[in-house]
Amino acid sequence: MRWSKTKKILSWYLLLLIPLTGTVVFNVYPLLRTLGTSLENIKGTFIGFTNYKILFGNDEFKKDVVNTLYMAVLGVGFNVPVAFIIANMLNHVRRGKNVFKVIFLLPMIMSMVTVATLFKYLLMPNESGIINYLLGFLGISPKLWLNGAATARESLVAMAIWKGIGYNIILFFAGLQSVSRELYEASEIDGANEWNKWIYITIPCIKNTFVFVLITSSISALKRFTEVYAVSGETGNPAGALGTIMLFIYKNSFSTLNYKDEGQAAAASIMLFVIILGVTLINYLVTNDKEEGSPRRRSAKCNDGTGKKRRGRRRAGR
Repeated sequence: MRWSKTKKILSWYLLLLIPLTGTVVFNVYPLLRTLGTSLENIKGTFIGFTNYKILFGNDEFKKDVVNTLYMAVLGVGFNVPVAFIIANMLNHVRRGKNVFKVIFLLPMIMSMVTVATLFKYLLMPNESGIINYLLGFLGISPKLWLNGAATARESLVAMAIWKGIGYNIILFFAGLQSVSRELYEASEIDGANEWNKWIYITIPCIKNTFVFVLITSSISALKRFTEVYAVSGETGNPAGALGTIMLFIYKNSFSTLNYKDEGQAAAASIMLFVIILGVTLINYLVTNDKEEGSPRRRSAKCNDGTGKKRRGRRRAGR
């Protein structure tokens, strides 16, 4: 009897061994190897934190960090609220929801190279571009868009939002399905308007979804590379406006046009890891509400209408 129980426990540990091995081989080891490389020169000699000192004095890297953070804030700041609003609108549609979901997800199945080519045509810096052509009817002169240092970052973020917003819309839409209709019905009896429902019922009940979307969107925005490379190559032009930390890492690791320094690339990778870790922790601390209890308990209250029902009626009726 004891042997059968031990055998069962060992079988579970054996199953856990597979993902643990993958985590160590593909996550932990590369991270430690990158950390070691960041402390070496191009000849593999240990030089301590010299690469980090050079990195902090590198004007190109400083500009890439600013560009990365700016585009991340701009992208997440527009993507998440707009996705939430569209998901709410979709949730109120009585017929054809699946059609709209397919439409929103269509850009996601397109490769980023295809999307970049499409937007290069739409945002051509002369009157041949569709956007500039339409603006001409309003008496607005052609804009440089992706070819102008003043507008390149915003244009790139708009392109990334168009391609990826469908994913967040579907996540928010799925979260909205878990909110009990009893909460809305109770608030309507107390005279709550749509804004009250959003603030006191919808947002608190899908808080877990908000946290997940914020964290994943922030990480994705900070690791921005594919769209930048598809638009500007490894130069980050115009005038370095599209340079990001990931592009800096690429140029110092795999570039065929620039001088490569793997120590600098590794140091930049570690800095990016620290930035992403810091942003993730900040997101978690800001969105974590200890008074609401565990996520499972909060989810249960929103699903069955208990606990939150009375609170929702009291708050939404104000």
